[in-house]
Amino acid sequence: MLDRYSQARRTWQETVVNRASYRERKHFRAGVSAREVRVYAPMISSGFTGRSILCAVVLVPLLASPQAVQPLPDSAPGLLSFKELVTLSGVQTPEGELGQRYRLLLETPFVSNAAYRQGVRPIRPVRHKLGPLLRVAVWNIERGSNYGYIRDALGDPQKFHTLVSAQDSSNTANASEAYRQSIMLQESDVVILNEVDFGMTRSAYRDVAGELARSLNMNYAFGVEFIEIDSLYIGTERLVTPDKELTERLKRDMEVDPARYRGLHGTAILTRYPIHGARIYRFQPCYDWYGKEKEEIAKLERGRRFAAYRIFLERITREVRHGGRMALIVEIAVPESPTGFVTIVAPHLESRCLPPCRRKQMEELLAHIRHEKNPVIIGGDLNTTGSDGAPTSIRRELAKRVQSPRFWVSQAISWFTPLAVPNMFVMPSNYVKNYLDPTAMHIPFVAPNGESGLFKRVEKFRFDDGRSFDFRGDPVRSGNGRGSTLGNSNQRAAKGFAPTLCFKRDYGGLMGRFKVDWILIAPQTHDPREAHQSYWFAPHYPLTLADLNEAVPDKISDHHPIIADLPLINSDRLNTAAH
Repeated sequence: MLDRYSQARRTWQETVVNRASYRERKHFRAGVSAREVRVYAPMISSGFTGRSILCAVVLVPLLASPQAVQPLPDSAPGLLSFKELVTLSGVQTPEGELGQRYRLLLETPFVSNAAYRQGVRPIRPVRHKLGPLLRVAVWNIERGSNYGYIRDALGDPQKFHTLVSAQDSSNTANASEAYRQSIMLQESDVVILNEVDFGMTRSAYRDVAGELARSLNMNYAFGVEFIEIDSLYIGTERLVTPDKELTERLKRDMEVDPARYRGLHGTAILTRYPIHGARIYRFQPCYDWYGKEKEEIAKLERGRRFAAYRIFLERITREVRHGGRMALIVEIAVPESPTGFVTIVAPHLESRCLPPCRRKQMEELLAHIRHEKNPVIIGGDLNTTGSDGAPTSIRRELAKRVQSPRFWVSQAISWFTPLAVPNMFVMPSNYVKNYLDPTAMHIPFVAPNGESGLFKRVEKFRFDDGRSFDFRGDPVRSGNGRGSTLGNSNQRAAKGFAPTLCFKRDYGGLMGRFKVDWILIAPQTHDPREAHQSYWFAPHYPLTLADLNEAVPDKISDHHPIIADLPLINSDRLNTAAH
């Protein structure tokens, strides 16, 4: 078997080298590389169709050298004890040994390549005329409270379909579409997750990223965004309401188990490709989640003239945390890449700030990754609401803290989500334009759009080697035939983009629907919008999986998952939509 493997490998390499240009031969490396695929791809698009594509799909992963892949060993920073977390809750800047362990926890990602060692390999779904793909998914899973639905949506479409069908047997059309979308989601070889809990009461103390990875047979990295040390979380304070029954329910739901409480919340990347590198980049803060929240508590205590309802509102909408917004950056081994690797960047930008500070955080991130030579995938929750997203919904804040969010959905708790309501009444057409399309042009005074600056920075950005992010919107490569800006990486709608954050009350679509989750791809392009460039590793057929997310009561998450496909071979000659 080894002789056959070696002989097949030599034959493949000799063919590639004979066909390669001098420049490609000069950089030729042992092992099946993406340069080899680039040479072979034109053969596919110029006549060697079905059989050749099949060969490419089968041979490339088969011939990739096992010796060339040296994934990271499993590793994790030390966890803090419950006693240490209680101490942290009263300290602005921890010092000494506790301070060292605290900083290590915020700076060191958890990494596991267990799936790779067990023989798991990428699914690499195939599309007609595109060949094998790297499908990437992005999903803010709202802490992972609906863990069972999330797990099945990502890993078991048939089981998910059974659960969805049982919810409402009359709605067969939506259930069928949700099933189709779950199949597409399950085929994602890279899954980026925002708002992921580890050891929180509200999510049944699960290590959400680790449990998902083990259930789905995927490698993973997890980065801590916040250490949750609010007195409501750690049990040193109780919520008291005018309703005794409600107070008792809150007490039961927020009861803390010190032996299982870890207080971690962050971002995860799950992948069937082996992980070669992982790091955390922390943004300059736009909001002080410890000091500012403590200050608000002090104001509340001084202002006891407030009604009991007002006090309850102020208490439930606060979040005292250590840490801050960050990006998890992971390098995965993808043999078809020009460098043999792909860099995955998973940011979560600040919500409690105005758009200029989010733009600065994106500028920081771009400067940090400027030297990357790999294809780059940025995917995550950029919080592009056009406003300060401070919490205004009691129901949503309760659901963040308790183990049974469905109970609170059924309660008659008044709640309201008026993000940027004044703007809606002052200039309704501009408000609708901006929340449907955060990339829309900013025209001072006439049609302002605070978020547009973030996307302008991304569009103007160049890596050291001159590459750019792909802003193309070819209708033939979009998911629904709609073109325009970023239409190949994010699903567009009749006006703007398909929203990914949808509040329960959206007043007929006039408000409470936002495009906040994004996929941004830097392939082999040097101009963000020029159509006549390579589409190798460029985004195709983006889709917002709204039917999947809304297939259960009150949604699986308050964010819809999104996906996009990146061809692993050259698809430059695609002329017609292929689905």
